[in-house]
Amino acid sequence: MKIFVIDSGTTSSRVRLCDGDRVVGSAVRQAGAKDVAIRGDKRIVTDALRECIEELLEAHSCTIDEIDAILASGMITSGVGLFEIPHRAAPAGIEDIASALASRTFPDIAELPIHFVPGVKTGFGAGSTLAEKDMMRGEEAEIFGYLEGLAPERQRGDLLFMHYGSHHKCILLRQGRIEGCRTSVTGEVMTTVMQHTILKSSLLPLSEFEPDMEWVREGLETAEKAGFGRALFSVRVAETMEAAGKGRATSFYLGALLSLDFSLLQEMISPTTSRLVLYGKSLYPSLFGPLAKERYPGLAIDVVSEEESDRLSARGAMRIFERYKVQ
Repeated sequence: MKIFVIDSGTTSSRVRLCDGDRVVGSAVRQAGAKDVAIRGDKRIVTDALRECIEELLEAHSCTIDEIDAILASGMITSGVGLFEIPHRAAPAGIEDIASALASRTFPDIAELPIHFVPGVKTGFGAGSTLAEKDMMRGEEAEIFGYLEGLAPERQRGDLLFMHYGSHHKCILLRQGRIEGCRTSVTGEVMTTVMQHTILKSSLLPLSEFEPDMEWVREGLETAEKAGFGRALFSVRVAETMEAAGKGRATSFYLGALLSLDFSLLQEMISPTTSRLVLYGKSLYPSLFGPLAKERYPGLAIDVVSEEESDRLSARGAMRIFERYKVQ
């Protein structure tokens, strides 16, 4: 069975060609929900997806008639995506999500219906406050993709997932169902500050430096003691007045950003938490993992490689689709 799996998020859209359980091809374009929100035009996403599908069909010498299904998850199902569908309310397991799949055909993309995976909203019970409410689109597929084939003994207790992308999320999985979530726009903040504030002149591009963990720790501790905004200005003080150099200033900056992630974790972790899973872009897990181990020495921590993280959404969407077909 050949399936296209679309993962369209805040800043990029990727299409994977799956043959059975294998991902045999992938195409990506830098277009996502943020572009739709800014431009007010969904064609940037439809054009990107059509180009990705055409690229994969040509690369693998097949036609759309040979494709059995198209699946989609992520921000593509939001109001600034392609086709908005309601979130499932937590607690939500794989069967709950499969029962809420919605299908629609977009001829500008392909002459096949696209099956959209709903996101999950958490904390929307009676009497809940705004601070308790959160939501996700796309991470639900990644989580169930991660659970596929995971040994039962590693699924005992509550699992916490830290997702690293444009937004950072801490997600609680309890008894195989998504129970809670906390989100920070950390990734977007990181990019915006580095590109559009005075700190740009004090920081190195992330591809050009090696983190200094002592300065990462100092940035984290400064943000926790003095506040995030104060820590950001301290980046400039370190680079211009203390001659720390841009490498150390950048490490300090990333440490300050980590304070946002530790706030999410501290709110979600509990005595019943057995395992913390870090996945997504590799930079933050490489910094957050060692520091989390220092603070929570009894907590099992799994770090999923960026390459493996990249496959999770396709794997999870296919598992959800399998449940959908038998309902």
